[in-house]
Amino acid sequence: MGGGSSIGVIPLDALITEATELESQATSYAVEEGPPVTDHIAQESERLQMDGWVTAAEASLLGGVGGQRTSGANSLGTGRQKLISAKAALRKIHADRLPITITTGLDVYVDFAMTRCSIGRSNDAGDRFSITAEFRKIRKVALRQGDIPPEKTSGTASGKAGGTKTNAGKTNGAEPTPREQSELKGKVGSIFQR
Repeated sequence: MGGGSSIGVIPLDALITEATELESQATSYAVEEGPPVTDHIAQESERLQMDGWVTAAEASLLGGVGGQRTSGANSLGTGRQKLISAKAALRKIHADRLPITITTGLDVYVDFAMTRCSIGRSNDAGDRFSITAEFRKIRKVALRQGDIPPEKTSGTASGKAGGTKTNAGKTNGAEPTPREQSELKGKVGSIFQR
């Protein structure tokens, strides 16, 4: 990328602000002394907020190496297409709900999910739009499986818990008969008449 900033596959022509937020929740209960105790502070996922621009301008590195500059009607179409493609790519990042990598001049943020993205354009800004986006680090953990020792399980508990033909108290939606109402009142009436 040559040190430029990008959101996934979308290169930013200008990164205006970049803010990293590291937050933790500390317990309000007393903590014992001794070796380092780590359960009294719970780290939250890292958050990133950034503002940037995507322009219709075609950039070339090192005075033309890596790309040809064009002029006339084709360059206008190509520039607009760059804006349209960038907006479509942001929509795809949002729709896919997958972690992406974000690169800036200061850091590389791996496995971040887009939590908010605002894309704005105004008539005085020319052929560019601004992006305000927020991301949260997706923390991955290793799946662990364990076997329960046979002596810890009941020998009678096998198969599924519960049965499919067991009456679960469901009704057919019909109103109870006067006799059923009377029996029910007799059983639970004393609870509600205090």
